[in-house]
Amino acid sequence: MSVAKWTNPATIAEAHAWLREAAASARRHVTGPIAQPHVRPWSTVFRARTDQGDVYLKLCGPSQDFEPALTALLARTAPDVMPVVLAIHPKEPWMLLADGGAKLRDALRGQALLDAWVEVLPRYADLQRRLLGRDGELLACGIPDRRLDHLPADLSRTLDDERIVSRAAAERLRARLPDLTACAGELAAFGIGATVQHDDLHDANVLRNGARTVVFDWGDASLTHPFLSLGVLLRAAAERAGLAATDPAIARLRSAYLEPWTPLLPRPAIEEAADRAARLATLTRALTWYRVVTLDDGALESEPAMMGEYLDMVITAFG
Repeated sequence: MSVAKWTNPATIAEAHAWLREAAASARRHVTGPIAQPHVRPWSTVFRARTDQGDVYLKLCGPSQDFEPALTALLARTAPDVMPVVLAIHPKEPWMLLADGGAKLRDALRGQALLDAWVEVLPRYADLQRRLLGRDGELLACGIPDRRLDHLPADLSRTLDDERIVSRAAAERLRARLPDLTACAGELAAFGIGATVQHDDLHDANVLRNGARTVVFDWGDASLTHPFLSLGVLLRAAAERAGLAATDPAIARLRSAYLEPWTPLLPRPAIEEAADRAARLATLTRALTWYRVVTLDDGALESEPAMMGEYLDMVITAFG
């Protein structure tokens, strides 16, 4: 795994200096050593204690370079769902955030964890609804464009990359392109437009501090149909709870997310759209990972089997 950029002493010194400066501008003064708890090819995070709680500085790699601008837009749009943004670097894809609390994964278990999802999912859906029709603002942040009519061509380009995609997988997926294209068209026909979609919505990317729960780590986000959020969410929630995807407890999460959309469509249509979105969510996840392994040095070596696993999910969804 190549993380040389993040562990370079010059980068670390520059990050420390800006963290201290940005924190001071936000009237928070660093009171202890600066740690670096997260180092991956696509990003790194520094943590510092201040006189008003911990702060986190995230440095984003090329695949996630839109995240600071997107996070700032989301925080302005729905501050109740987002961490507090203290500063955005004027030139680099860096951002300083206030501590949002403990990850749901670490803070809660069992029914309490599922109940927390039921509380936060309608607010996440409301954030998405507020950004419907604002494609230009989202694209100006640099967010990948995964609108439904783009997906077949995006997949075709990915399948042409023999460095990343095996010939066998490419052949199987090309055979499924007509079904995938039809599914995207059917989902679009329900009439709900594109918005921000987290694409990695699981219990390690949600923070809780008392009664306040926020969604963070938007580096895999894209502009696409909102219901594709259900892909990672429901799969991860079921695995975490040790339940089948069809268990009523998992269906309750799906219902909590879909309820805010019922003013736009009758409930039966919402359910039909969600079924199609669950299939297409496998594709955006694969495209997101393809972006990571082709833009971030060392990402493919870090997770050599991941691309194949994501493509297998697409094959299964459209098999």
